[in-house]
Amino acid sequence: MDIRNLDDLNIYTKLDPNHMLDELRRMPSLCKQAWETAEALNLPEDYRAVKQVVILGMGTSGVAAQLAERIVRDECKIPIYLHQDYLLPAYVSADTLVIASSSSGSTEEVVSCFNQAASRQAKLLVLTTGGELKEMAAGHNIPGLVYDYTYRPSTAIAYGVLPVLSILHKLGFIPNKAAEVSESLIVLSQIAERLSEKYQTSNNPAKQLADKLEGRAVMAFGSGVTFPAARRFKTQLNENAKCFAFAEEIPEMNHNSVVGYQLPQNSGRYWAAVMFKTTFLSKRIHQRMKITTDILHQAKIPVFSIDGYGFSPLCQALSLILQGDFVSLYLAFLNGVDPYPIDAVDYFKQELAES
Repeated sequence: MDIRNLDDLNIYTKLDPNHMLDELRRMPSLCKQAWETAEALNLPEDYRAVKQVVILGMGTSGVAAQLAERIVRDECKIPIYLHQDYLLPAYVSADTLVIASSSSGSTEEVVSCFNQAASRQAKLLVLTTGGELKEMAAGHNIPGLVYDYTYRPSTAIAYGVLPVLSILHKLGFIPNKAAEVSESLIVLSQIAERLSEKYQTSNNPAKQLADKLEGRAVMAFGSGVTFPAARRFKTQLNENAKCFAFAEEIPEMNHNSVVGYQLPQNSGRYWAAVMFKTTFLSKRIHQRMKITTDILHQAKIPVFSIDGYGFSPLCQALSLILQGDFVSLYLAFLNGVDPYPIDAVDYFKQELAES
């Protein structure tokens, strides 16, 4: 058995003992479950009067919240902020809806800010499987979506995106996204099948890209609705493939980062870039991506792209995420590592708990 041969199906028994590929294929069904569960949620009438929304979320929950905000940015009637810290901003008050999003329900930054939000009489809502958030919601009659999910939190990104869209519609801040969700379920199912390990590398774009990224640190580039997908790709390369990866946002990085590719010399041997694209990016952003690609090529850094599928921003964004997730798993297998453990994160939490 050659563990570097992605077309040898025997390697997955050895390198994927926790069945990450199987869980990734569940993304369409998880999206369906997340949406339907959220649609059944009843919210207090006075929540419709809030002036702003603050979402508390770290890791996957944070990426999911950012994606939800980017999807509705051009149509939401009130501002949405993602907050990732221990201390709540001063502007949070009784006319703020604070959504605490944490799969475990015990993410300490989220719990800290949620307690502060409660003391300010903010409108509260939780998205979780359990932990302190579930206990607080049950003890204080706080509405929320408590879902059943026992796998690694990073694969539950659907529960951080779709419920937020459902909630915003229920409160009258955005149009109904049901049609976009339905489209997404179809497209995601097609992608999950097309990128399955049973398809040879010659017919599998995710395997092909993983092969090109092997042995390199990766810069993921996105803009607007594609930046959360680029950021998600970065985090999944870190967690699954156990490799260096970074995310950059266009146009901001055009004002600084593009100067930094000159040194050290020969850095093109060790780096690769991936552009996350959709048809919803403006003409100007596409031009910036092309110029950025030219500059990277001048530094001899290879540039690849992942394109969104579908006809809506939600569908294209979710399709980018699923494609990137597959690439991260195949790169993990090329690296000869089990994608499931996140030992450094577990160590970090243990050290914090003991300090």
